Amino acid sequence: MLPEAILLGPLVIKATLIVMLLGLVGGGLFFYYTSPYDNTLKKRHSNKLLDVVLYTMIFTIVAKVILNVSLFFDDPVAVLAYPSDSSAFYLATGGVIVVMAWSLIKTRTELVPLIDSLFRLIVGSQFVQLFLTLTLTTYYVSMIQLGLLFVTLLLLVFLTKHPLRSATHVSIIGVYTAGAFGLSFIETMPFFNFYVHGSYYLFLGLVLLAPFFWSNKYTTESR
Repeated sequence: MLPEAILLGPLVIKATLIVMLLGLVGGGLFFYYTSPYDNTLKKRHSNKLLDVVLYTMIFTIVAKVILNVSLFFDDPVAVLAYPSDSSAFYLATGGVIVVMAWSLIKTRTELVPLIDSLFRLIVGSQFVQLFLTLTLTTYYVSMIQLGLLFVTLLLLVFLTKHPLRSATHVSIIGVYTAGAFGLSFIETMPFFNFYVHGSYYLFLGLVLLAPFFWSNKYTTESR
């Protein structure tokens, strides 16, 4: 079992942070080895996904400072050391969406394949994190959420072996997001280390599904 925190001199590294980082590594491996796209595109997507992760971390810290700006001027160390809450994460999500949308439009990146890769990273990382939390720590893990993630992983592995099958991808994303929202009425469904409201999963679903609907609409109008 991992201790609740590891001391490295003045640094205190919580077990939850270690498990989350390991989860991101596991999710990255899941994306890379199950993606139906060629290696060149997967490498490009890897860079974009790394941007998403880094931007999320940066914007979460910035949002935490904004939400506690008066305390920050009095005791900045306390604000930065205290774990971010869901409010900071909501603001960070908005910031990441704006910055990444601008970046993707500027580089003319095809959205549907990237969304597929992002979704694999999210689901794979969440599953690995929760599984490691269950096996390596004493923290509570929702077996319902773990089961939903496991089913979603199986669907991704067995039903998305070929690229750009929009109906299949939309269905799987719908299973994950609608399932998490529905189950949030039974148990709390954390998103990584953030205890988000169940409606966040609906919002996430809209963000992930929008490129698929836009692509289908554009294809239909072009015919």
